[in-house]
Amino acid sequence: MTTPVLGIDPVPTRTRTDNFSADDFWKLIVDDVWLVIAIALLVTGAATLYAFVATPVYSSDALVKVDYPNPNAFGVNAQAQQQVVPSTLPTDAEMQIIQSRGVLLPVIKKYHQDQSVTPRQVPLIGRISELFATPGQPMAPFLGLKSFAWGGEVANVSTLDVPPRLENKTLVLRVLSQDAYELTDPDGNPILHGAVGRLISADGTSILIDKLVARPGTEFKVVRYSDYQAVARFLKSLKVMESMKDSGVVQIVYENDDPRLAQEITNAIAQTYIAAHVDQHREEASVTRNFIIGELPRLERELQRTESELSDYRKSSNSMQPGTEASSYLQGSIDIERQIATLTMQRAQESSRFVPGSREVRTIDEQLATLNAQKQAFDKRFGQLPVSQRKLMDLTRDAKVAEDVYVAMREKASELAVTRAGTIGNVHLIDSAIYPTDPSKPKRMLIMAGGAAGGVILGILFVFFRDQLSRSVKTPHRVEHRLSLPVFGAVHFSPIQARLDRTSKPSLLPGKNRLPFLTKDASPRVLSDDPEAVSSADRSHALSAFGTRDMAVEALRAVHASLMLDIAPAPNKVLAVVGATPGTGKTFVASNLAVLHAQTGKRTLLIDGDMRRGRIASIFGQHGGIGFSEVLASKVHVDDAIRHLDVPGLSLMTAGRFPANPSKMLSTPRLTLILDYLQAQFDLVIIDTPAVLAVSDANLIAANAGSSVMVVRPGAQSEDELQEAIKRLDLTGARIAGVIFNAVPKRRSERRTYAYASAYMSHSDIDGEHAHRSA
Repeated sequence: MTTPVLGIDPVPTRTRTDNFSADDFWKLIVDDVWLVIAIALLVTGAATLYAFVATPVYSSDALVKVDYPNPNAFGVNAQAQQQVVPSTLPTDAEMQIIQSRGVLLPVIKKYHQDQSVTPRQVPLIGRISELFATPGQPMAPFLGLKSFAWGGEVANVSTLDVPPRLENKTLVLRVLSQDAYELTDPDGNPILHGAVGRLISADGTSILIDKLVARPGTEFKVVRYSDYQAVARFLKSLKVMESMKDSGVVQIVYENDDPRLAQEITNAIAQTYIAAHVDQHREEASVTRNFIIGELPRLERELQRTESELSDYRKSSNSMQPGTEASSYLQGSIDIERQIATLTMQRAQESSRFVPGSREVRTIDEQLATLNAQKQAFDKRFGQLPVSQRKLMDLTRDAKVAEDVYVAMREKASELAVTRAGTIGNVHLIDSAIYPTDPSKPKRMLIMAGGAAGGVILGILFVFFRDQLSRSVKTPHRVEHRLSLPVFGAVHFSPIQARLDRTSKPSLLPGKNRLPFLTKDASPRVLSDDPEAVSSADRSHALSAFGTRDMAVEALRAVHASLMLDIAPAPNKVLAVVGATPGTGKTFVASNLAVLHAQTGKRTLLIDGDMRRGRIASIFGQHGGIGFSEVLASKVHVDDAIRHLDVPGLSLMTAGRFPANPSKMLSTPRLTLILDYLQAQFDLVIIDTPAVLAVSDANLIAANAGSSVMVVRPGAQSEDELQEAIKRLDLTGARIAGVIFNAVPKRRSERRTYAYASAYMSHSDIDGEHAHRSA
């Protein structure tokens, strides 16, 4: 039998809504605050361990300035220049170039970042051991694990080449005695044997180890990455970003566990990028200059031809100086023709570098179409000029344009010659990388603070989702809003009762098992806080005079008062106390409700309806003898099976001898006749029943009772089991009055309520003690 008790948390009988309010959430966190703290401490500890065990990473950075590129290699005038010059700096393109394989691969190979040589360690333990080691002084192996590295090992591999089939594969380098080593493939097959300081080659694999300091038997993991994988791994440690939007300043940041290596690689990337940019700039200047040099003879011949035609026409026509209108036409046509000529040459160059439909060629074609349209409109405007003047102006224009283009190309060729010989592009190094003295990662304080905050959040989420996903019945609130059943009260678990249970272990033998707070003496006694003060000779007495310091009386009285109001209009005066599963404490509740009802001056009969394992007789210090089973079997009269107890007004009918088939006996019409007879003799008949889901006895008894009350204990049954029990009772026509929560653990969020109740109960204890002494 379960006998936890005490402390009451009255719950209103109205059904609550199914919403989980902020107040419910706060109470849930307060109730499980120690679990939240434990999870937070666990996560914080893990974060702290990581912060101190993680390998320090050093960061080094360099700054590069990107300027506007030369907009026109052929010296187009300002109007065309405005159409070609980009509106923003080409920073994005330059950042992509910095991260290109052409820039990174030379740096990767120079600093051996395409290979990895790491000692084989025991996870976590090996890393912790390494923190206490001195480089170059290998530590002794722990637990006899000689093949693992424990800190202080050094392996410098300057050359490592493998065939394609072994790229990105983990090879094993095993240290032998006297500076010798062995390299094996992933399957453990030997590849080669060698010695430190000597280049060894075999089957397409070459390796040169400059320095190897480790105990014989120590193993290293060796990986030679392909170019693709090497670049992909390298990019994980490289960051290229613009310092400020549209500033043109690009920051190159590289991270490595070696601060010196971080500085050198960062500078190498910046220098390689600038060198590549200058080389590209030189190459473009060389290509453009060669094109111009190739075009200069043709431009010179064109200039000579136009000047000769102009001179001949002047001689033959004896032309005079042009008028004002003709001069305007000449000046305007010269400007247009100069632009058309220059763009035509530029298109010829771009066509040799790009396909016809490329963006660069299309841009020049659009500009040429615009200029040709302007030329047609200009020619139409001056179409009324005399033919002689018009021809003279055209020849003068052609000669002038040919001269301007020829002179511009010669100057451009000289300029490109200087550019090709120089080392200046449109990118410049502003700041070189310096030696980083402090690691950038891990940020220990930030990690520990983040771990603490994350631990608290994780703990709260764990408690919340555990409560939401749990199918266990834990609180009256869950029963009320999910099963729509009123809760008459919640009887909390008591530490004093737990101590009493430990000192007064119930026996299964009749007459030996008794409720600690029910004594045989007629005079009431006050329970001491010390369980040892309860004498083994004590017998049952009225519950109202026992254990008041633990609020048991008030708790059960509140439940009794609520229950009696609800069952008053019931069809009969029979109350069945049921439970979904064994262990809910329904026998305890039935016994105490009977005592409390008898104390109100009502004639009360308590029947042990559990004819399989009933123990009410032992609780009240009675022997087995005849009881309910004999009455159902018509072996004895009802009155002969009723026993009168020391509690005034309380009678008891034990379960009697356990029959072979209790369900068959309960299904006969005699049960109804017996209950009808007992209603006339008593004001209330309370029947303790077996578990509903265990056997059908409770269903048969509840069907004949005017009311049934379900006893629920947190954690003793799930929601599904409780719903199934209620469903079975409904099918038999039983009237379920409501639920009594038993052995509810005290909630931290209700500590103030306990304090108020304890204050009132302490005064009640004093008054009760004075009354007892006066008696």
